[in-house]
Order: sequence, then C-alpha cells, then structure tokens
Amino acid sequence: MARKNLVNSVFTAVEESLTGWSMAFPHLEFHSTKRVVLAPLWREPSEKVTVICGGGSGHEPFAAGFVGSGMLNAAIAGSIFASPPSSNILYALKCVSMNNKAGTVVIIPNYTGDCLNFGLAIEKAKLLGLKVNDVIVAEDCSIPESEQGRAGRRGLCGILFVMKTAGALAKRGHNLEDVTKYAKIVAQNMATYGAALTACTLPGQGLMFEIPADEIEFGLGIHGEAGLERKKLERASKVVAEILKKLTEALSLVRDDSVAVIVNNFGGLSQLENGIIINEVVRQLQSIGIQPLRVYGGILMSSLDSVGVHISILKLPENEKSIIISCLDDPTDAPQWPGNVYSPPPQFPRLPFEEAGKTEFSEIGKQFSKSQEHLFKECLRRASLSIITEENFINDLDRGCGDGDCGSTLKQLADSILSSLDIFKTSHPSSVFTELSYIAEEKMGGTSGALYGLMFTLAAKEFANGKDSEWRSLWHSAWRTAIDGVMRHSKAQLGDKTMLDAMDPGCKELENNLSQSLPYTEVVKKIVKAVQEGCEATKNLVPKAGRASYVKQAEFLKQADAGAYAVSIWIQAVATTLNN
Repeated sequence: MARKNLVNSVFTAVEESLTGWSMAFPHLEFHSTKRVVLAPLWREPSEKVTVICGGGSGHEPFAAGFVGSGMLNAAIAGSIFASPPSSNILYALKCVSMNNKAGTVVIIPNYTGDCLNFGLAIEKAKLLGLKVNDVIVAEDCSIPESEQGRAGRRGLCGILFVMKTAGALAKRGHNLEDVTKYAKIVAQNMATYGAALTACTLPGQGLMFEIPADEIEFGLGIHGEAGLERKKLERASKVVAEILKKLTEALSLVRDDSVAVIVNNFGGLSQLENGIIINEVVRQLQSIGIQPLRVYGGILMSSLDSVGVHISILKLPENEKSIIISCLDDPTDAPQWPGNVYSPPPQFPRLPFEEAGKTEFSEIGKQFSKSQEHLFKECLRRASLSIITEENFINDLDRGCGDGDCGSTLKQLADSILSSLDIFKTSHPSSVFTELSYIAEEKMGGTSGALYGLMFTLAAKEFANGKDSEWRSLWHSAWRTAIDGVMRHSKAQLGDKTMLDAMDPGCKELENNLSQSLPYTEVVKKIVKAVQEGCEATKNLVPKAGRASYVKQAEFLKQADAGAYAVSIWIQAVATTLNN
C-alpha cells in the first residue's frame, strides 16, 4: 500500500523542496538547474578556504541546511537517495573558486556513488588548476570489519562534526592543509550507530521493508536499507544502552574520556522521544565516567520518514580537544546547525534548586464528624476506582474530538488520590479539596488538570467560608461555585458539549431539593439521573469549547463527550457509596 505524500510530482520534488528552502532562508542562493545551494556573498573576492559537501536528497536538512558562514560554502543535492552528478559538483567547485584561490575542502560521505562522482569532479577541477582536497567520512560502526565489503563503512550524521570543524577553521583563515588535517582528525575519531522502529517510504511508494510492531532494527544506514540485526523492542533506556555499547567499543572509550554527541532523528521520531533518547545518552555516558562536553539533537540527516535515531559520538583527542570544541562553539549562520550560544556549559556553578517549602493545607471551615470523614474517604476511593476502570473507554470517547488521553489523564488523578488517601487531612473538607486541587495541577497537567484544580480550589474556598452552613446547602454552594468558575475562566458555556453539561443538571437537581424534606438517598438518585441524562444529551451537541471545537467531521461528533462521561462515572460511584 502506497503511503500518502504531500508532493506535486515525485520527479520535481527535489527542485521544489530546495526552492522552498531558499524562500525560507533567502540569504542562501539556489541554482536549480544544478541543484546547488550557495552561501551568501559567494561571488565576493576572498582569501579563505571554502568547504563543500553534498549527497542524495531525502536526508534533509543535510546538506543544504548547513550552508552558511562558518560551515559550508556550497551544498550539492542529488535525486532522492542518489549521488549528485559530477557536472553539478564541478559547477559548485567553480562557483566557490570564482574569486578565491585559497582552495576547497570537499567532504564526501562514503558511498560508492558519492565517491565516484565527487572524485571525478575533483579530478576535473584539478585539471582546471583549482586547489582541492577531499575528506571521506566513514564512521558507521554497525558492520563488523570482518563482514565489511570493499566499500567500507558508510558515512552518516557524524559528517556534521567534520563540516562544522572545517567550516570554523576556514572562517578563521586557516590554510587548506590545516583545514584538511583537522577535518581528517575529526573523521577518524567518530563512530555512529542507529536503530529504527520503521523503515522509510519513497514518495508514492510503500515501506521499503517491514519491521514487526514488537521489534526494532539495529544498524541501519540512511538510504532505507535494512539493518544488521533485529531484536524485540524494549524501553528507551535498553535501546540506548545497546547502541552505546557498540559505540564505546568502536572508539575504545574509557573513563574520563571526553566526547561530543549527536542524536539524529531519522525524520519520523517524535521530538518527545528524541528528548528521551538524548537524556538517556547523556546519563548513561556519565554513569560510566565518560564526559559529554557538547550534545546536539534534532532532525539533522534524515532518512525521509523513517522512525528511528542515529547516535554519533566524537571522541575528543586530548591534544586537539580545545581546538575542536572551540570550532564546534564558533558561531555560524547555517540555518540547521543545532548548536548555539547555549551549547557550551555555563561558566558559573549550578546551584541546587531549593523548593519553596511543602504546601500547607489549613484545617479551616466546617468540620466532618468521624462517620462523615470515613464516608467522604470512601467516596473518594470508589470514585477513583471507577475512573481507573473506565480509562480505556474514556480515551476512546476522546479520540475523535481530542487527543485520546482524557481517561489516562483522569487515571493519573485517581491513582494519586488513592495513594494519598491515608495522609489526607480529611477532618475538614476545605483542606481535602485544597489537597485535591494540588494533586490535579501536579499530576494531571494540561486543560484537565486546570479544570479540576480550579473546581477543587473553588469548592475548598466555599467550605472554608461556610462553617455555619447546613451541609446540603454548603455542598450545593461549592458545586455551583465550581461550575460558575469553570465557565468564567474557560469561556465554556452550557450546551458547548463539555463536562459542564453533565455537572450542571446534577447541581440544579440538588438545588431543587434544598427546601424539600426528601431523604438524601432519594435526592442522590435524582442527581445521578440528571447527570446521566446530561451526559447522554452531549451526543447531540456540537462542541464549541476546548480542542473538540476545532473538529468538524460529523462522524467524530456523535458520541458522548469524554469529560461529561467521566463526570457521570465518578458521580455514580459517589452516589452508590452514599446509598449503600
């Protein structure tokens, strides 16, 4: 099955993409017929070494994203996963040498097509009298030496370290030999290893190969080829440990070694996961005494839409450590270099964070009797258990009009309530609701955390001020204040298909029975019935508040609101507890 793509034509995709790139970064100059991206002022006379690189497309932002002062002077793009032709490479060499006799360093990823085409262009350039040195980058450590073919190791995202070092030295005015020397030192002290959850898809085609849902592929390149081995998928920490084992062995890293690290997203991994991987890499390296002095991350050399990462480690040789680090820190206006002024660690010591102090929950307002206190705790317990039981169904309701996590978010609240029941100060409802508000904000987060936190806070305020009120009236006052507060701060109104459409009918039913002499068990039944009917009615409402208000597809709007359903569930649990 072909995967969906937003392209006009697979035959013009590269040119259109690079044209769009030059529109987003108009200081760069794109020569479309040659697929060459040039740095600003490339025509101006200069006596500084120039640096160029390139390769197949499908790896964006490599290499066009790294064109700029202090990095590349030009990038040459081929077709998707194909080397650029030698004529285009030679064109780039002529451009950067037009008014510059200092020479050019050509950085080549080690693939047969790239080595041939770049090599041919270099030979032609030398025949024209141009000064050109080449640096071939081959830092992939996934394939054991005994199993490597004649082509040797692949060039992967570690090439960025070479490009940045060479570009920085060239900008400083170092000669061609010096720039070449340090570029080779960097290239010889790197290793890269990767893992992926899915293969990539070429535009208009299906997956290049299948990886089962419960497995992960190790040792992939960047051209959609399969990896070295496949294993069962484990948590991120285990995957990172497996990759770091290969890298530390390849570089013979030992305690007190210093390194720089790149965590490269293949293109399809979420930034959330990418951050988790970076965290694991740094923590695990530090745990074995290896010091990551610089860490960079992001989508830097993609494999189209593959879901995975490459981790590249540059071992910093003691004699060259300071100059390489300074090159990595040098400023560049290349749009996609992930380093910036925040990459170097601060020169001042980090002070330990001091908490403002444990939150105090004052016991004020109306007080429970011992039996009421016991009953209230039981209501909280059963309400929490009811939410936990219904987590998946609430998530399903939320999937069409939300982000599918309403049940999971409420479960976080429920789990926290259950774990805190024994330490709650349950003698005063005001202190309990204050603690509930704190838990909602800290454990739920997002909109749900704010809504429940607001309701609990407003309820706590009513109980704190209602010491002399009759219980039924006080509960009504707290309930009504909570609803009104949500409407005031969220802008949601009744009829907007929200939790309010279940809560408000129940509150009104309690209000209607304040002056009547019905037993509270009968009042509770009426409240539950009103809440459930309110929840059911949300099936026929059009969402006008929250994330659901942006959804217009009719098929997603026919179910009950997830928040309203959750309210009906925990109110039913409270009612059952009271009446039993």
